Amino acid sequence: MFTLQEHLFSLSLAIYLAVSITVAVVRWGHKCEPYARYADYYYPGWKSIIFCYLSNLILFPAVLFPGNSDYVLLVRMMLILGSPALCALMLFSYFGTVLNVYWWRRPVYALVVTFLIVVLVALVIAIIPGLHLYGFFGRCYFALAGTLALFYFLSFFMALRLIVRALKNQARENYSNPKDFPVKFAQASLILPVFHMAISWTSTFIGSLTALSIGLLLLSVQSVFFLLGILSPHRSLSVEQLEAQRAPLPEPAPAPEPPTAQPEVTILSAARKKELLKAIRKCVEGDKAYLDSHLTLASLAQRIGVNRTYVSLVMSDCLGGFFVYVNRCRLAHAAQLKVEQPDLPMGEVIADSGFGSRQSYYNVRRQLSK
Repeated sequence: MFTLQEHLFSLSLAIYLAVSITVAVVRWGHKCEPYARYADYYYPGWKSIIFCYLSNLILFPAVLFPGNSDYVLLVRMMLILGSPALCALMLFSYFGTVLNVYWWRRPVYALVVTFLIVVLVALVIAIIPGLHLYGFFGRCYFALAGTLALFYFLSFFMALRLIVRALKNQARENYSNPKDFPVKFAQASLILPVFHMAISWTSTFIGSLTALSIGLLLLSVQSVFFLLGILSPHRSLSVEQLEAQRAPLPEPAPAPEPPTAQPEVTILSAARKKELLKAIRKCVEGDKAYLDSHLTLASLAQRIGVNRTYVSLVMSDCLGGFFVYVNRCRLAHAAQLKVEQPDLPMGEVIADSGFGSRQSYYNVRRQLSK
């Protein structure tokens, strides 16, 4: 028969595992349309989230045998080692992808592999009767686990530092990749992992079944808040903008065909090219289409009523390309606004000039000033 504390511990752990499975399943199957087509962009690190939460299933035997000291030790190791290691993996996977920073992959993956090995060894010892972490082997094992805990905490600290630096760069308006950095989500991501670490380590160091039970329940609540926070994407680019950026460039004209072949449809006469150039300038400059922050090559071609390939060809030949031309118009508009309304806040100048954000403005200005 189990004691009341053991029953409470078993129930708390079962709730924690149920929440972990729910987070993993929802993250796997729930991706809002139309964002699901670009899951790696709108939900960076989603595979790491699934892996981290499903790794908690290693603790399932402790639900059935809450009075077994070896299984309780396994739970404590999972909390004290897994919290920094898995939190670091999720933070690096998400924000490393957003920031296009990938130096962390090999060292963090190596630490996660060692973590799994250490925990699996503890699981095997707990399952096989007669095996215990005593004597010389036990001392070596816990010395290794303690050393790894320091490395896990260091990796967790570096992940937080990466986010803090990105937020500081954001505040200084000199962020190197500012288009869609999720500021509010990054700020929340500094709180939840620290909260997770504090609960895990406090309940583990206290060590009693009651403390572990309370810690597991608090971690379950924290996981629910985390799930609610990751259901929606935190990237600023719309699907239309993303598709426009990732659209393939027009293919170069093929080699001349034999006389019997059909004439190349992308060849434009000088008169036709001049006519299209006039229509493009009228739409972009005259009608100020550049003020639409969601303007794309496809939508511009639709406004003019001309094939997108022709519009791209004319803009590449005469205007420096779609991106360069439209954003030069926006920069000129912003400069004119600052002259005409010097007291207008910079944020309003940028928004009124067609830029999606302050970061986009500074990013474009850097690119076009080279």
